[in-house]
Amino acid sequence: MQRIKPKALHLGLMTACLLAGCVSTAPKSNPVQKVADRMVGKPISVAIRAFGPPTLNLPPCSYCTDGGSYAWDNTKISKQWQNQWVQTGTEVNQQVVGMTPGGNGVAGTVIMQDVETPVGENQMVQVDTVDYLCNIQAFTDMKDNIKSISVVGCTADSRY
Repeated sequence: MQRIKPKALHLGLMTACLLAGCVSTAPKSNPVQKVADRMVGKPISVAIRAFGPPTLNLPPCSYCTDGGSYAWDNTKISKQWQNQWVQTGTEVNQQVVGMTPGGNGVAGTVIMQDVETPVGENQMVQVDTVDYLCNIQAFTDMKDNIKSISVVGCTADSRY
C-alpha cells in the first residue's frame, strides 16, 4: 500500500471539493431578484402588485408571437457640478518625421507633418450621477404569464 503525503492529500481534497461545489465564490444574492425568481410561471399581475405600475407596459397582442414585455425603472439620477477638462479648439504644429535621401549633389529634404493638439481648459459642467440603480424587466408568454424576470441593482444598501 502506498502512503499519501499530507500535502498531496490536502490538495486532492481541495480539488475534489471545488469540483463538487463545496466552495462557493458566488456573490451575495439580490433579495429583489429572489422575489422575482419566485414569480416565474405566475401571471404578470403578481409582479405589478409587488413592484407597482410598470414604466413600460407592452402586453401580448393578438398578432404577436412572443408575449409581452414589462419594465420597472426606479433609478434615481441627480445633477452635480464637476470640474472637467473641455476641449475648446486645436493647435496645429509641424513636426519633422523624416528626410528624403540626398546624393549626386542634391541635398536631402526634410519631411514635415502637421500635428494637431487639443487645446482646452477646466470648466465646471453639470453631469448626471446615478444615486440609486433599480431596473426590473419581465417577459411573458401569450397568456401573460411570466417567462423570465431580471433585476439590475435594486439593493437596499445602495438606495440613497
